[in-house]
Amino acid sequence: MKKTIIFIVILLSFSSIMKSQESEYPGMFVKTGFIIISASKNYDAAKKSAEQASKKLKYKLDLRGLQYNSEIGLSMSKEECEGAGFEFPTNVQRGRENENLFVSVEYTDMYKGFSKGLYIVVVATYPKNDANLKPTLNYVKKYFKHAYIKYADIYLGCIH
Repeated sequence: MKKTIIFIVILLSFSSIMKSQESEYPGMFVKTGFIIISASKNYDAAKKSAEQASKKLKYKLDLRGLQYNSEIGLSMSKEECEGAGFEFPTNVQRGRENENLFVSVEYTDMYKGFSKGLYIVVVATYPKNDANLKPTLNYVKKYFKHAYIKYADIYLGCIH
């Protein structure tokens, strides 16, 4: 019984620490809307969908140089990681920049609140309250009826 109580206290403490990160650094996160057209457990299938979507929507294909990585889903190349001062493998969340319209494949494990283990085809990102988010979704739905917006809190602070 005593071990169970200690475990629960530790679990609750850890949970409150994770939740307080966002409130502790409120200016370091931005709620970002990702317009997603598909998801797959297979990277090659997602990449092929992204290439087709890029042509159909006439949006730039921007895979950010990420490559399939069996350990973390997607990673920058070893050389790029070393050049940026990161350990290999590393993947940095999309949405840190004001990117807007593009087509990419992202790995869902990078985003809190997303289903795990999926490669998603993203066709745009905008801050949550950006006036372009919903009109862009409406445009994309003309080609991809199942397109939707999923929100994630993107950390904007230093990641080194």
